[in-house]
Amino acid sequence: MSLFPKISLKYFPTAARAEAARLALHIGGIPFIDERIPFSKFATEKDKYPFDQLLVLEIDGRVFAQSQAALRYAGRLSGLYPTSDAAAALRVDEIINVLEDTEQKMEPSLRENDPKKKKAMRLELAEITIPRYLSQLEARLATLVKYATLETKDVLLHDLAIYAYIKHLRAGSIDHIPATIADGYTLLNASFEKVSRHPKVVEWNDIQHSVPRLKLAYFAFGGRAEAIRLALAIGGIPFEDERLSMNEFASRKASLPFNQLPVLEVDGDVIAQSLAILRYIGIWAGLYPTSDLVAAFRIDEIFGIVDEFSAKYGPARNEQDPVKREIMLKEAAEVSIPELLGFLEMRAAQNMDGPYVVGSNLTVADLVISGLVGGLMSGHMPGLPATLADPFGRLNDIHKLVRSHPKVIKWFKGPAENS
Repeated sequence: MSLFPKISLKYFPTAARAEAARLALHIGGIPFIDERIPFSKFATEKDKYPFDQLLVLEIDGRVFAQSQAALRYAGRLSGLYPTSDAAAALRVDEIINVLEDTEQKMEPSLRENDPKKKKAMRLELAEITIPRYLSQLEARLATLVKYATLETKDVLLHDLAIYAYIKHLRAGSIDHIPATIADGYTLLNASFEKVSRHPKVVEWNDIQHSVPRLKLAYFAFGGRAEAIRLALAIGGIPFEDERLSMNEFASRKASLPFNQLPVLEVDGDVIAQSLAILRYIGIWAGLYPTSDLVAAFRIDEIFGIVDEFSAKYGPARNEQDPVKREIMLKEAAEVSIPELLGFLEMRAAQNMDGPYVVGSNLTVADLVISGLVGGLMSGHMPGLPATLADPFGRLNDIHKLVRSHPKVIKWFKGPAENS
């Protein structure tokens, strides 16, 4: 069981109505899935969301809508909303609601298609509507000194709403509304600066929230890269799949981190270690839980056992002395590898709260098990019989589940099917 509810915040790949709620959860240290849905995808699945709209917040499988409701929930959960002081909460709500009113006044100009009408609407916003609301908000902020709960250096929920609104204005992305329109409002800008300097906000702004440019380099077979490739395919994550020959690897080996493959290039930064890469891709693909600490622990446990497989088998496979190699491979095939498969079988069999190794949802743990079983079944592991995994029914069931996944089937059909 997780220490927190399982939270998924779904919105478009923009800040807008989701930014304050995202920040509230992050500042409060509340794990959540920040799911950013492309506009094109939303258009095809709009009717599956409450009120046919985003933002939605999924909490332990229950789906809720309305950005302000989500913001208050995030504020209560993170301790940024004054739940014990009704009068203070009322003042916070007032500010949040006024900011919502301001945004609603701006929306018609965003939908207007006639350039002349759009410009006229924007000029009215810039010259009259927005300054009026900003002046009123400035005056209301001055009255908050009456409330001890709100007279604090700590960031509270209304500060996050102010921050998100002013940040949007400062971006200068709305034609005919100057990016400097909020300058000169002392209290509003003090609230903005308080949030912008908060360490967790600085941290959040440094985090990459969209999938980076990815390039995976490995050999022209599955091996340690198979689970990574499948996670990318299942997650629908674009990547360059570079497959090196042994000669190409030999020429590049000295330049690779730890002189090994696979490596993942993330916006030009090259990272090694297959399980570290798989965990990273799993997060992007929704196959490695960030909000369920126990589930993540169980996946990492499986990773550890699979890593031991490499530690047991690798030295035997790579031994140069033929006599020693034969002895080591025999020991691996008859003792150490069956023992490890037995450990995996036992742990997988104990997790029977769903068809997969960690419950009811596919995770990267299933992908590494499938990769291991499939590798053994291929007969391409010298010294290890292709039937070595046959006695382990639960592992074989997981392998079959993975291989029957529609995106996995599509992946193995080849590049033409994946274009």
